[in-house]
Amino acid sequence: MTATDEIPAPGEAAANSVAAPSASSAAEHNPAVPSPGVSASSLESLAPLDDPDPDGLGNRSFVITWLLSLLFGFLGLDRFYTRRYRTGVLKLVSLGGLGIWWIIDLGIVLAGGLRCGRGPLRGFAQDKEIAWIATGLTLIVAYSLQVDELLSGLF
Repeated sequence: MTATDEIPAPGEAAANSVAAPSASSAAEHNPAVPSPGVSASSLESLAPLDDPDPDGLGNRSFVITWLLSLLFGFLGLDRFYTRRYRTGVLKLVSLGGLGIWWIIDLGIVLAGGLRCGRGPLRGFAQDKEIAWIATGLTLIVAYSLQVDELLSGLF
């Protein structure tokens, strides 16, 4: 008997759950068949789905990740938001790798390389052009206002 012989087809699992257990099935328990007194529908609700979120709505937002990376990337908030807690702590302690890690991560987010889980960030395809333009304008305005000299004068 192979392992695939022990696993019933989906239609057979419902048929086996209605039938009374025999003496041979009591000796050899099949985990794919519900125990007596337990309905199959209650077990199906506990089973993991193949794709619990096919639309990707449970994934993190690209716009929020981009804004966190742009404004608070030196604190690692973009990493915490995308559930990368270890690198978030490292980024927080090093203040964004003294700014280098911050800039690199901003580029990774804008290029679509930062993912949450296995899928891309939600809304990346629609909002990437706006994010690139807004980031470029922000850098131009910050440079023209000499924000770096203003910040160095405060510290």
